[in-house]
Amino acid sequence: MTYEQFKIQLYHSLLELDTAKEIEIGILEKGVTYQDDVALRVIRAVNLSDRGKEEVVLQADLLYAVWDKGQYDCMLYWPVRQLFERYKSEGWQSVLPELAAAIGRENVRKGKLPTERDTFVQHRANLILRPLSLERHRDELINCIFWEFGDIALVLYLLVYDDPENYLSLKLERAITDQWGKRDAVLLTGALLNCQKRMPPRLYYAQDALRYYDDKGGVFMSGEEGVPIKIDNWDEWQGRIGYRLTTTRRINGAIALFYPGVKERLAELLDGDYYVAFTSVHEADVYPVRHKHLSDVKAELANNNALIESRSFLTGRTYRYVQLRGELMET
Repeated sequence: MTYEQFKIQLYHSLLELDTAKEIEIGILEKGVTYQDDVALRVIRAVNLSDRGKEEVVLQADLLYAVWDKGQYDCMLYWPVRQLFERYKSEGWQSVLPELAAAIGRENVRKGKLPTERDTFVQHRANLILRPLSLERHRDELINCIFWEFGDIALVLYLLVYDDPENYLSLKLERAITDQWGKRDAVLLTGALLNCQKRMPPRLYYAQDALRYYDDKGGVFMSGEEGVPIKIDNWDEWQGRIGYRLTTTRRINGAIALFYPGVKERLAELLDGDYYVAFTSVHEADVYPVRHKHLSDVKAELANNNALIESRSFLTGRTYRYVQLRGELMET
């Protein structure tokens, strides 16, 4: 079966599902300019989430499902090429059941895409912050709300959809938030606390790859359930390798450092000052000052930033938390 034949059969197979009733399902093609309002809303939402830009064309073919077309209450999407590659290696049984389950899942978390008529109460529980490189995204943030820390922007987003397999958020502009009559600080503070509640911070050994992280491990803040990380401050080797800070969701995990109490708790655990290198928007490496030279931290961060995807880059700067001053300072 060719790729084009696969797209046609995929589309018609999903339309025949009982779980697809009252749902709009479609396939949008790479590079095509659409005039349909639903298609444009889907494309803009996906590009904002995946690329940080509200572009009106896609970079890859996309399968989407939209609930309640008039209100856009919920949206799911999948890159078609990835589904085709899975079909070639494993057959339809690895594709259709998963899509059917996602589309028909009764406990779908619905999140309404925002409009200027919406109220603060409708969305306050789903406000979050995403860390972005201010240097690379400054022009896109002109009409947005964010906290600025060095060359890092903690930007206000709306979490539209979140389950173990899908995560979609949209950057909020003032055209929407101005209608709410809330000060920026109120919106940003609430969003940060929402992040901490939804995605608690986790600390792992830096040598452990993300895919090996224990979902129940990495606990280091007091009052949280799970398996606490064991830190031996006499272990010079581990101190040089460092520790990796992220969140339980491991998406936009660099935000964890800005949660209330996290910086102070790290200083307690590491028994003093520590360096911070944000290796991506998803995580930060932390090193006890007494075990790591700053020049090594900077060199490793520069090497890391040369290898990661552009959209994952956060900053090329390094920081030091000074325990006596209770302050995170650029070094």
